[in-house]
Amino acid sequence: MESSQKEFYIIAEIDQQKKHIKVIGLETSDGVPYYSCLIGESEISQVRKETYGGWEQLWGDLPKEAVEQIGQEIAKQVTPP
Repeated sequence: MESSQKEFYIIAEIDQQKKHIKVIGLETSDGVPYYSCLIGESEISQVRKETYGGWEQLWGDLPKEAVEQIGQEIAKQVTPP
């Protein structure tokens, strides 16, 4: 696995409040990317984009709408223009 972690910040709405979220790009041992999401020093979720195109939460208890919004914001950062 590469050690090139990608870190960036996004803004997403959680519980009807806009939150600044630090995102750390990681990957599984077989190369599948996933993203750790933190507010401050606390990890709130881990998400990844599934083959069908939607975003799923691997860890955490965020509502589906928040996971999708976080995923959309991550996609803006990791997808070349």
